[in-house]
Amino acid sequence: MLKRLPPNHERNGAILELLNYENAGAGGEERVDDFLAYFEPDYPYIIIQDLSLPDRSQIDTVIIMQDRLLILEIKNIGGKLRLQTNPSVLHQSFQNGKQRVFKSPVVQAETAKIKMEKVLKQINYHLPVQIAVIMAYPSQIIENVPPDATVWIADELFFQLHRLDIDNRLLTEEQMKSLGAQLLAIDQKYQPFPLALNMRINPQDIQTGVYCPRCRLRKMKRFVRKWECAPCNIFSKDAHLDAIDEWFMLVKSTITTKECKTFLGLETLEAAQRALRRKKLEEVGGKRHRFYRQKQEHR
Repeated sequence: MLKRLPPNHERNGAILELLNYENAGAGGEERVDDFLAYFEPDYPYIIIQDLSLPDRSQIDTVIIMQDRLLILEIKNIGGKLRLQTNPSVLHQSFQNGKQRVFKSPVVQAETAKIKMEKVLKQINYHLPVQIAVIMAYPSQIIENVPPDATVWIADELFFQLHRLDIDNRLLTEEQMKSLGAQLLAIDQKYQPFPLALNMRINPQDIQTGVYCPRCRLRKMKRFVRKWECAPCNIFSKDAHLDAIDEWFMLVKSTITTKECKTFLGLETLEAAQRALRRKKLEEVGGKRHRFYRQKQEHR
């Protein structure tokens, strides 16, 4: 996205901040996943990761047990952290004096609990829901945690889960599997694309052309059946195929031959049509009103 916006675009800072936040979140979830990979307690359980409820509520990890459903809200945020109430926010501060404010992870977890309880009621499961905020690294200590909130470091997750007492077995193992299947059936994966729409960016601000796959900074020139980035001394026959993927990620979920011609910088509609067909996209509509979109398994 950043390479296709002017260097002084007003949304560049917000995009970079979002990318850093998403990358940190993914890294935190991967670390928790590593701990859960060795989780072998003496009670049955089912783990569901990245569950999206129908109201677009994103839950990092759900653990189904016979006596409860446990929601893990995973955070990977550096700096000095302090929870505030009234209003409920998370303050992040650094040694250089810079500060940022995030949604309270405790409130996020409590909200996920309420929404999960609603879903369980709808599918006729009477199972208590518990929540825990998981900090990805030991250096991430939150101050001013409410006494009724559960906040663990990822390193202690293994221990905390093993020490749970499963006394009131409300579900059989078959019922647990059925519940897991029903939650997966209603799972609605969050779709961040097209980013221009979700980030409130005018599609006209997105720069066209095919970028070099090596430096990712320069636009390539089109020659007969190949693309060239002279400074990188690189030739490619397929660089434009990545650019078509970028269209779907950035601009919109469909593309016409004319739009493809303009976006790639091709000379003819026939060349654009060949490019689209090489992507093996789904063709919709008749000859005069035809457009292309990614096939279902890629959307």
